Amino acid sequence: MRGVFLLLGWMMVSWLPAQAREPITNIAAIRALTPEEAASELPVNVRGVVTFSNKREITLFIHDGTNGIYVDQGDLEARKLAVWPELGDQVEVSGVSGNGIFAPVIRGTSPLRIISKGALPAPKAVDGLELAKPGLDCDWVTVDAYVTDVMMNGNALVIQCRAGSSDFHVLIEGPLPPDQEALWDLPDRRVRIRGVVATVFNANGQMTRRFLRVNSPSDVVPLPSAELSQEARLVSSSQLLRLDGPGPNDRVKVEGVVTFDMPGRGVFLRTDGGGLWVQTARAPQTRPGELVEIEGRPRSGRMRPFIHASVIRMMGRQEAPAPINRRAVELLDTRFDSELVSTEAELLNIFRGADGTTFELRDGTIVFRGWLDLANGLPPDLLPGSKLKVSGIAQITALAEYTPMQVEDKLLLRLRSPSDLVLLRPPPWWTPQRLASAFTAILVLLVAIYQRSRLRRKRRQESQRKSFEAVLAERGRFAREIHDSLAQGLTSISLQLECVRNQITDSPALAAGHLETARELVRESMREARRTIWNLRPLALGEADLASALQKYAADLTRDNGISCQQQIEGSPRPLPQEYENALLRIGQESLTNAVRHAAPRRILVRLRFGDGWVTLVVKDDGRGFDVAGRVGKGYGLTGMRERVDALGGSLSIDSPAGEGTEVSVTLPI
Repeated sequence: MRGVFLLLGWMMVSWLPAQAREPITNIAAIRALTPEEAASELPVNVRGVVTFSNKREITLFIHDGTNGIYVDQGDLEARKLAVWPELGDQVEVSGVSGNGIFAPVIRGTSPLRIISKGALPAPKAVDGLELAKPGLDCDWVTVDAYVTDVMMNGNALVIQCRAGSSDFHVLIEGPLPPDQEALWDLPDRRVRIRGVVATVFNANGQMTRRFLRVNSPSDVVPLPSAELSQEARLVSSSQLLRLDGPGPNDRVKVEGVVTFDMPGRGVFLRTDGGGLWVQTARAPQTRPGELVEIEGRPRSGRMRPFIHASVIRMMGRQEAPAPINRRAVELLDTRFDSELVSTEAELLNIFRGADGTTFELRDGTIVFRGWLDLANGLPPDLLPGSKLKVSGIAQITALAEYTPMQVEDKLLLRLRSPSDLVLLRPPPWWTPQRLASAFTAILVLLVAIYQRSRLRRKRRQESQRKSFEAVLAERGRFAREIHDSLAQGLTSISLQLECVRNQITDSPALAAGHLETARELVRESMREARRTIWNLRPLALGEADLASALQKYAADLTRDNGISCQQQIEGSPRPLPQEYENALLRIGQESLTNAVRHAAPRRILVRLRFGDGWVTLVVKDDGRGFDVAGRVGKGYGLTGMRERVDALGGSLSIDSPAGEGTEVSVTLPI
């Protein structure tokens, strides 16, 4: 029983709104929540020191002296901050817990408050083994590591590191200060890094890689080393990573001529050993034909080694290298990888994407692709079937990536500019693509004609159906009118005459009273008969226009009941098509009749507005009003009005607040 009571108590607490619970005030308690508990949005109020801040990316980590955590302010809340918190600021965060996919987070529900400028907490010193533990996520740490590589990823600098058996990278988000050239000299150096532990994880919330977020390059400090820097030796690119050649830890020099410069990423060279890709973000902007000497370390590529360079020296200039012209089947060879080549091919298709354009090409039995980056220009207007001469940097991929012997499989030519596509022969007129397009166009046209005919037939049937339903509704409405008015009036007259017959002998005075009542009922029934006949009588063109017909009907309807009825006409009155005048007359009659019979008004206003291409009828009274939503679909009158308006493509609105009268407005396009 005690367990049952505990369970019920936990359920009651979990049902309480977040605002009614005591907020969590330390990060360790938030980090200890299960994913389900964190997702339940428990109230949080935490103070901590900012250990990482990036306003542009709206990224913020805080540390309370024991643990660190990510603060998700959201775009809206972040924009409310007058001052974005900086590194070392002591802040107060109010919000709720969040699951955070990998680890619990704080979701700020109100702008965080900057309390003061405080000192950063001492970072926790960890080694590679500790750094690899998933639970270290978001912590503020320092670690000594060995730098293996430095590269650019967009505007961010990535430093590849190793600490013991743990590989990780350091991310310095750009744009970088212009005076950070020393960062490129970090490979093969030991460094001390201070930053926030971050995690790369999969959709299942499992860690796949570890990295550190640092606030500035000054958080990466080189450590003194007694080792002498290795002297780079000049080698041929064909010697790289051979059994007897330089390996990934050897510094080498290679000379070559630039064939294609990709700013921020690297350059392609033509060397004495073939084409070579040089990866670096430090390269000066070069042009094809520049003679350069690069210094760096070899790295394994897909089909050929490349060099990650730390230094590029300009040695002079010569004529830009010409592409090596070969058939596509010949270019599908490892020795042409990273080389400037050209070939003739037929254009099969063009695929335009957000980053650039892909050209599907064929030379004999070989189908390959060309790629033009958007940054290098827009492609010329070319048609499938064209014969082209295509130049570019050859990039070859292997058939089976994990077999010992790599066999060439696919060829891609990276175009340097739109001028690398030269039209040799336009496509013949009746290409298979055009035949297919013509057949498709004819088929689409036939389908469109059939659909148009089918739609017109359907509209005609729908119009006939609505007309028939409108006739039935009109007949039903007048049947109800006759039942509610004439039939009931005749029944009342009959009852009064029965009383006269029974009392004329014994009580002549009473009989005379009943006779007078019968006379009043006869007069009332005659008025009802005139109104009903008017409703049945169509508007005859030439007998009266719409405004006169509405005015006469309103006058007959309100003659003996003390209701004031006024009419206003706006715009330039003009004759309307018969079906439009009939529809507006019937809707006006229905609105006037409903107002007199049900609303007990003192005043009724009928307004006709003639515009350019439209006409509007408004009937407004100051009666008691009615529940419009409750009457929809329950009477002939409103249904008939709606059907008349829909049949002519117009709009109908009924506004009737309780006790404030009713306004019926209908607009028809002319």
